[in-house]
Amino acid sequence: MISRSRYLLCHAICLFAMFIGASPSRADNRYDWDRYGLGDPSVWPSYFWQLARIHLGTEHRLSNGVSWRFQTDIRSGIAIPRLTWMPDKQKLRMANHLLDIVQGGEMLVEMAEWRGIEVEEKFRAKAGLPGLLVNHSVTQWDVDLTYAGSRLMSLMNAAVIASAGNKPDALLRGLIFDLERGTIEHARACPGRQSYGFSDPSRDPSRFLFRYGELLNLCDREHYRAFIALVRDIDDKRGVPHLSPSAGDRTKGCIEYPERPVFREEQEYVLYLTFAGLAVQAAGPECAITRTPDNPVIVPYRLLERFMLPGPWRDELLK
Repeated sequence: MISRSRYLLCHAICLFAMFIGASPSRADNRYDWDRYGLGDPSVWPSYFWQLARIHLGTEHRLSNGVSWRFQTDIRSGIAIPRLTWMPDKQKLRMANHLLDIVQGGEMLVEMAEWRGIEVEEKFRAKAGLPGLLVNHSVTQWDVDLTYAGSRLMSLMNAAVIASAGNKPDALLRGLIFDLERGTIEHARACPGRQSYGFSDPSRDPSRFLFRYGELLNLCDREHYRAFIALVRDIDDKRGVPHLSPSAGDRTKGCIEYPERPVFREEQEYVLYLTFAGLAVQAAGPECAITRTPDNPVIVPYRLLERFMLPGPWRDELLK
């Protein structure tokens, strides 16, 4: 196995090279854990607790008083929040268990991608080529606990996968947690389709239709079209410009072409909850994978109400 320690001094050089030679705004997106064959998620927390070397971050506090801090695995570099206080202690324990699942899964992804780095490094060594100069196969660019309420919690996470090419893949997560049922949801394909947008090579427009847990079911084309029209209307009215096609730094937002709006029907999206509304983050190749001033669009829950499915998720968010 290739020692990671040999790359420590080169990590900053690698990140700089990724910025100037392989902008994350041009990345291909990977979403589902399923593509890695990681096995039963119930064992992911055990993987985390057995192998993680934990660094605790400083404490943060949400607007409703819920507090949290990052737990970073020093070996993989993966950081995921953990709650430190909320009124309901049982839900706090459930929240942190679900976050253990997420971090264990992300660490397994990092390990799976690292095997590819090892193969590439061996090839380069035999060919007399310079190494990739990476410390981690997966490098997080953005991660945040965006919402924690009486029942629901939400997380966004974005990372770049080390690559020998000039178009590194990106891992994008927009997750919603049900702290009563102990479930984790994200944007999923509609019935009859194998996957939502990110990993489907088909150009069939219906691949962009999606459902989002117990909150949204946008599998009807007219329903989906009305939702995108709402998002686009909010984007147009908020007065935050997108980047022009001639923009030099493409990590600062989304490139928008006159005939191709950023928020459109044939687009991939990451969704997550915030206290202000539903975050709808465009995840196409013209956008940076990190949150930027123009991305995501926040849809207030009162405007989203007509699309919401009846049930406890809707009830909490409309309070």
